[in-house]
Amino acid sequence: MANPVIQEKKKSRFRLTHVARFLKRPAPLSPGWKGASLALGATALCLYVVQGYNMIGARGAIPYLIGIILFLLATVLLTGVIALLLHGAKKMPTRYIWLALTSLCLLIISFIGPMQLMFIAALSIIVAFSLLGMLMSRWFTGKYREAKKLSKILSGIMAGVASAYILLGGCWLFGSGNSDLPKPYRLQAIKTTEHYPVAMANPAEPGTYPVKTLTYGSADSYRKEFNAEDSLITRQVDGSAFVENWSSIRTKTFGFGPEQMALNGLVWYPEGDGPFPLVIAVHGNHLATDYSDPGYAYLGNLLASKGYIFASIDENFLNTSPYDDLFMLSVLKNENPARGWLILEHLKVWEEWNSTKGNPFFNKADMSRISLIGHSRGGEAVAIAAAYNKLPAAPEHGNITFNYNFGIRSIISIAGTDGQYKPADQSTPLSDVSYLTIQGSHDMDVSSFATASQYSRIGFSNKGPHFKASVYVYGANHGQFNTTWGRADIIGFGNKFYNTAQLLPEEDQLRVAKVLISSFLDATLQEQEQYLSVFKDLGYAKEWLPDTMYISNYWDADTTLISSFDEDIDLSTTTIDGGRLIGKSLKEWKEEKVRMKYASDLYSAVQLGWDRRATDDLPSYTVALPDTGLAREPGSSLVFSMADRDDQKKTDTQEALIDLTVQVADKSGNTAALPLSSNASLLPMLQGDILKWPFTSLLPTREPVFQNFAFRLDDFKQVNPAFQPEQLSQISFIFDKTDQGSVYLNDIGIRNDATVSGP
Repeated sequence: MANPVIQEKKKSRFRLTHVARFLKRPAPLSPGWKGASLALGATALCLYVVQGYNMIGARGAIPYLIGIILFLLATVLLTGVIALLLHGAKKMPTRYIWLALTSLCLLIISFIGPMQLMFIAALSIIVAFSLLGMLMSRWFTGKYREAKKLSKILSGIMAGVASAYILLGGCWLFGSGNSDLPKPYRLQAIKTTEHYPVAMANPAEPGTYPVKTLTYGSADSYRKEFNAEDSLITRQVDGSAFVENWSSIRTKTFGFGPEQMALNGLVWYPEGDGPFPLVIAVHGNHLATDYSDPGYAYLGNLLASKGYIFASIDENFLNTSPYDDLFMLSVLKNENPARGWLILEHLKVWEEWNSTKGNPFFNKADMSRISLIGHSRGGEAVAIAAAYNKLPAAPEHGNITFNYNFGIRSIISIAGTDGQYKPADQSTPLSDVSYLTIQGSHDMDVSSFATASQYSRIGFSNKGPHFKASVYVYGANHGQFNTTWGRADIIGFGNKFYNTAQLLPEEDQLRVAKVLISSFLDATLQEQEQYLSVFKDLGYAKEWLPDTMYISNYWDADTTLISSFDEDIDLSTTTIDGGRLIGKSLKEWKEEKVRMKYASDLYSAVQLGWDRRATDDLPSYTVALPDTGLAREPGSSLVFSMADRDDQKKTDTQEALIDLTVQVADKSGNTAALPLSSNASLLPMLQGDILKWPFTSLLPTREPVFQNFAFRLDDFKQVNPAFQPEQLSQISFIFDKTDQGSVYLNDIGIRNDATVSGP
């Protein structure tokens, strides 16, 4: 039996010999492997250098060079260790394995995007450039001079295939994609002129006020524009309780730590006496040193000319910064509540200025008429600010007291996030504030309609002017709502995976924002009620909006809710006490959380599916109102929201449109019915092929988006004069016009339209 001590000594000698062989001067690489290494290494390094500039180049030459060199050295060391472990595999030279692993890491960094495509792109480049480099090197060093003819032919074919693959791959990568998706439901095609006779001024046209600009900032701000000669000086505020992992490098970059956050802003304001409504805009997460706040100047100039004070505030110091976050190893955490809290701290400054004689804004801002606009994470921040505005203390820090109570009447979320921050582990609740959310079908960052959930959570405790609306815009991406972000929603080469050919032109997407935001502010801050009609029915804005496809939803405080389908697990009960829900011959009938692209637990609806060919009876779904009836006023409307949930059918033909019958009955049994299409067509899920072909199916392309419908009860009476709207007892959805289908139904109610203009 072998001596264990001797055996262990032999193993140790073997390991030392193995390492020594790796560390000794290696033999020269063969021309083939040398060519493969040079071609692959040069390609990966070039892409990495460019991507490094995309990520940290805006900081300046020295931080850029330090950043890319340190990360490169770390990657080389890490992959060197892995190559050492693989040294025993002699099929390929260890140095090539090392370089290939390093290149893999650099290429993945260069192609940040969908995980599958990151690896496909990286591995394709490694294989193609290695093969081409190997063949070219062997050719130029004369290795094929004595080779057999067949070997030369095969090598030439392989070189041609590798070259063609690289050429075609480059064309695919740097092309903009396919723009041939049809748009059969364009707004101007489905909303005919004769139905919209109301004459309103285009809200996207400049107003009559001369526009002035000004900046404000904390002393010694890290950006010179906030310390200009005529800038207003603001205090710094302690936000350390709201963030974690603020690095010392971040402090050096911005000149302050979390306990001294700056209050900086760009202001556009009308020349005049005022007081003017105040609008605060906040950007979302972007590279921290590629400043985002100037990207809303197009809104600032428009709104100031119409009599609003508009401030785009700086929260760039809370944004992602690979350099400051130690190459993403120590990322700033939990900063979302700080984003919302900072908005309120800005409002405190405005309140002080408004009451300080000698200040340029003395008595200029109407602090009872405030609106907040947020983009991306800013869209969630404005909801957080509106919630904090009514709280006595921070939800996670009872010793941090609040005393804000500003006159925030409305908030707007542009491509907003939702649920990244949950106060006290709950979804952010909002009530008695008007809300608008805008989402693009081709958003490559917030790629699911996340704020549809926030929309569903907004409630109204009293009758009044508040309303909520959502608009889903076909062809809109994430970045073009901010002029400094543009068409690239992903940093660097990863954005080349996306089908940007289908995007709206930037000027069209900006026009969408101008029309919707200006209309919303005119309705909520200027009491111009005629602009409510834009959100009840986008047909009223069809002459102003770009001619693409839209799906919109609407609900207001003058609506009595019958059923929202989230009150209990009983399929037969309505939200209002005493009502009943009755299904007949339905293939599907269940209440569930709506399934979006990347989430299925956002908000509730009833799922209704039918197949008339499988039953002798007409499928239907009936809402029986309480025996005591439902209070209604003359001019009231039956309203509900519906979404097509079939994500498999073709959407480019008229056959894709679902139609059905909406029938009402009174207590005497008199009925009247109208087709759904008499109000509007139920649009299918709009297909946004975000990724280029042939990888389109790697990411979801569709999701259900709710569309509001409103039927005047008096219109039913015109169909059957015997029907008595004041004695309404039943509402039925009869699936008699489309053979089969599946829909979500939500938010059934009776809206009082008697005192409000619009449809």
